[in-house]
Amino acid sequence: MTAATATITRAFERYVDTFRSLDPKATLRHLNVPSLVLDARGPHVLSTEADAEAFLCRVMRDLEVRGYARSEIVESHVHALSETLAVVSVSRIRYADTGREMERLGETYTLRKTGDDWKIVVALVHDAKGVLRAVGSNGLQ
Repeated sequence: MTAATATITRAFERYVDTFRSLDPKATLRHLNVPSLVLDARGPHVLSTEADAEAFLCRVMRDLEVRGYARSEIVESHVHALSETLAVVSVSRIRYADTGREMERLGETYTLRKTGDDWKIVVALVHDAKGVLRAVGSNGLQ
């Protein structure tokens, strides 16, 4: 792992840890505004911090209602595209407070370096099998 991918990985792990708290305000600091989320319900353009916070509130409230307790990243790939752009693609399992598996999903993020930190610009929620992996030295699969 290069120093750049290690830094990106740590920034992403901070986002994951913060998201697990289901605190929209705390999670907001990991998003670049504006940003875009694409999921099964369609595109969500988060033009302002208020838009982003409202979106996070809806997502986190839905998880709470469904009994969300924790999530586990089971596969993770970090790709530094330049000094200021990166892609992180993960496979995640979400668990309910009863311990049962709620869902498996894939997520692919584009991150942008802003100052000394990496922030999410685009988040794609997809099938767990759609995780992007490196293919030799030729780039992304």
